[in-house]
Amino acid sequence: MSDMAKFISMLESGPESPADFTSYAESLINQYVNPENMHAAQSVAAAYAELRKGRRSICIMEELLRDAESRSCENVYASRSVMIRQEKLAALGQLASGIAHELNNPIGFVAGNFEALRTYSISVWNYIEALENAADEMMKQKIAELKSKYKINYIINDTKDIFVESADGFKRVSEIVNNLLAFARVDGGNFKLTSLNSSVQTTAAIVSSQAKFVAAIELNLGDLPDFEFNPGEMNQVLLNLFLNSVQAIKGQKRDSEGHITVKTWTEEGMAVCSVTDDGPGIPQENMQRVFDPFFTTKPVGEGTGLGLNISYDVVVHRHRGSFDVESEPGKTVFTFRLPLFREV
Repeated sequence: MSDMAKFISMLESGPESPADFTSYAESLINQYVNPENMHAAQSVAAAYAELRKGRRSICIMEELLRDAESRSCENVYASRSVMIRQEKLAALGQLASGIAHELNNPIGFVAGNFEALRTYSISVWNYIEALENAADEMMKQKIAELKSKYKINYIINDTKDIFVESADGFKRVSEIVNNLLAFARVDGGNFKLTSLNSSVQTTAAIVSSQAKFVAAIELNLGDLPDFEFNPGEMNQVLLNLFLNSVQAIKGQKRDSEGHITVKTWTEEGMAVCSVTDDGPGIPQENMQRVFDPFFTTKPVGEGTGLGLNISYDVVVHRHRGSFDVESEPGKTVFTFRLPLFREV
């Protein structure tokens, strides 16, 4: 084998790193190549160095393509999951709305009959009292004995309390149904001139059962004008924020109730809403990922990691607003802003 053939064979088995290969090739030229073949050997070494650079570039491009493909698949899957979740929420909203409408009729019927029964009872009580007053002394004594035997005075007084408590119960059920109707309203993606404070109040009422014994919800609502937004979507944003706060506080398993404060105000042509809780806070390493799809710190089966991502999309992309989060141990604040005047 000639010196040049041996030189080329050794080049082929050289290191893949372009920098290492250049040093390796220079060492081979000095050891094995005759001066008269120096130029040719340098040209061959340069060609092999370029080959290695090309291979390295190809490897980098393949890695970038794999990463891009992976990210593309994740984005497609995330978009698909968001669409599926939104469809489920719309279907759930229709179902809840239908149930609420169906409940309204029997609730109204029972409440009406209940009021009639209360009125009749008052008339019966007045009738008994009138008879007692009209009776002679012997009959009054007999009536007193019978009232004592059958505990009539206790029954009348207790019945009055039952009517008061039941009337309050019917009122509460009616408010729950109305809140459910307002919350589950199917908007078809439409923006409407409506009140953000009403959305806050409605959603807080819906969440109150889950927040009970976990956190007190305080509403500090400013003087906001009505403006155009999608109330159904905004209800979902508020619901996600409320439930996140409730679950964060609940996860601490502390003895005392937590506190959730909701504030609204206007600022430079924007309606602003903040939801603050005194839960554990968000670790700093997670702050940049809270709005990422599928990011969740909850146990498997307790969270999809889509709630805040969908909320961010609704506020920022659908409503052209902004969404921010601040957190420290013992305090987390989510704040979103919506334009009071929408660009068409």
